[in-house]
Amino acid sequence: MQLYKNQSATKSPLNFHIDSNGITHTGHVRTRNEDSYLVLAEENLWVVSDGMGGHQAGDFASHSITQNLGLFKQAMSLDDTILNLEENIINSNTLIRKKAETLGKNTTIGATVVCVYIWRNHLFTFWAGDSRLYRFRDDALSRLTEDHSYVEELVKMGKIEARDAEAHPAANVVLRAVGIDDILCLDFEYFDLQDGDIFIICSDGLYKDLDEAKIQPIIQQYKDNIEVLAQT
Repeated sequence: MQLYKNQSATKSPLNFHIDSNGITHTGHVRTRNEDSYLVLAEENLWVVSDGMGGHQAGDFASHSITQNLGLFKQAMSLDDTILNLEENIINSNTLIRKKAETLGKNTTIGATVVCVYIWRNHLFTFWAGDSRLYRFRDDALSRLTEDHSYVEELVKMGKIEARDAEAHPAANVVLRAVGIDDILCLDFEYFDLQDGDIFIICSDGLYKDLDEAKIQPIIQQYKDNIEVLAQT
């Protein structure tokens, strides 16, 4: 899980001071942590990746993504920077696919990803899978990404209610992730930043254990200290 908060810098209305913090925990179900995160604040980049549960070497997949993106450097132009980020994740897809081949036929390795890049007063995000990006603004929590999952499709088709999605037997079925297919399709979106925005990038390990209604009051209570908020 990562959290970061914007505070306007005095030198320019198009620049923000950003406080950020990252934390991960194995939890109480599995013995191995397949989540990985990257805080690369000097390059305005934050990433969360979750190795596919039940698949072999899910931790390899998630760490491959964050390690590759850890080499990222901003380009001279925004267009080139966004292209570099996309190519980096696609290269991770190729690397993970090659690793799967070494483990034998029909072996599947994969990882979700949410990649966030900030440029001036805009936030850009790529994602694949069911890890999420949230924004807390004006005392309201909003989800900015759409899960690539079976239950999300059922909700969109009106076959189940959103409140019942996490309890569905197929709640863990992810339809898109890095390493699952030869060709990776990433979703992409951008948002304007405002003073005081708080963003949370997280795997399903957060929101399946602590639903959104419980996350919001915690943010309200600790929004002035990002490190304490993350720990709480």
